[in-house]
Amino acid sequence: MAGSVNMALKRQQPALVITIIVVVVLIFTFSGVTSVADVSRVASVAKLSVQDSKATDTSIIKHDGLQNVQNSTLGFGAILLLSLTSRTDRQDAIALIASQCDMKISHVIPGVISEEINEKAYPYGRGLEKLLTPQYMPYLGSWRSHMNAFKYIIDNKIETALILEDDVDWDINVKAQMTSFAQALRTSRLRRPFTEEELERAPYGLDWDTMHIATSKANMAPAPRDKAFVKYNDPYRAKDSIANNGCTGPQGWFCWGDIMAHTKLNETQRTIYPSYESVGLSAIAVSYRGAQRLLYYLSYKELVDTLDYSIADLLRKGALRGWTVTPPLMSEWKTHGKSDSDLKKVGSNNPEDKPGNMNGRSAGVRHSARKALTENLEGEDYWKNEAPYWNRDHHNYAQSSTGDVNAGSSGTDDW
Repeated sequence: MAGSVNMALKRQQPALVITIIVVVVLIFTFSGVTSVADVSRVASVAKLSVQDSKATDTSIIKHDGLQNVQNSTLGFGAILLLSLTSRTDRQDAIALIASQCDMKISHVIPGVISEEINEKAYPYGRGLEKLLTPQYMPYLGSWRSHMNAFKYIIDNKIETALILEDDVDWDINVKAQMTSFAQALRTSRLRRPFTEEELERAPYGLDWDTMHIATSKANMAPAPRDKAFVKYNDPYRAKDSIANNGCTGPQGWFCWGDIMAHTKLNETQRTIYPSYESVGLSAIAVSYRGAQRLLYYLSYKELVDTLDYSIADLLRKGALRGWTVTPPLMSEWKTHGKSDSDLKKVGSNNPEDKPGNMNGRSAGVRHSARKALTENLEGEDYWKNEAPYWNRDHHNYAQSSTGDVNAGSSGTDDW
């Protein structure tokens, strides 16, 4: 009897696969989001779905890895901060905004000054010629700082790490935002179904080298691959006027309007797509394999441009696999003063812009964690707020003309 049942199931399996293929093709055809895969890849995904159905069944996993996003490292193995030793002001700021979001910096990677790099340790490639010019010389130190971060990931066998630069800002609701992002990756049709291992402990999956959490400029792959994207809801996303409030022009920096229009986002949605020309290192997630590849391509092999454009070049060539989210989840914090950058002389040309953290802003962030510091830490008047709890009738002290303190005097004190 059992043999008959097994034979029947085997006879039905091809039909099941064909049914799944048809359903997937119909979904891809009529949904607003399509895949660049051809029919053969759809067939392989369908077959994989049959074989790995147990791996995608969240009811059988022991622990839902999505919960790890709520830990102090946002579900990554570590959060690494890149910062020059001299920029204690920025380290103070990161400590403050991390503390109010229940986050923790795992390790600070000391920033490198270009002049401290031995010329024998310079990278190969045509990018070096550019970095040795006076204008771009500081970017050589930035390159080495990031190489040290990738090396730290490798040396310490960190499976995934979030690398932050010390001028980064994020939303006060960052954990909720990262949870929505992780959930969207889990259900995305851009990748294979999560394995049981990924479901249990890797909220963002393990199929990527890099994830661009913050971009200052981004382009999707050209058609027809520009249809490879997914949209997901994020109730904490900024409205369009704020999401693009750092844009310096159609071809400028912090401009994501074209991608938002192409993917037809409403004001509570973000989009995820395979990284193609994603530029910006304020916040980038790197896997262990990604760190190996980045150190190989950008230090051992060659550097073709500044670091951010060299990474974009690798993404464009397909040498790295990654995801980019738009509008970004994190952004650079600008104070409109000379402290804004360690790489170039900066400052606002607008006389109405007053330098300093109290007047700073970050592009695309709805509820800035840096601005929230003022609301959370200011406003208390101790003398006024606690006065009702003091028994002033029995604990008044007055000082005599000779400077002696006499307890129990008849002096009054109206706070």
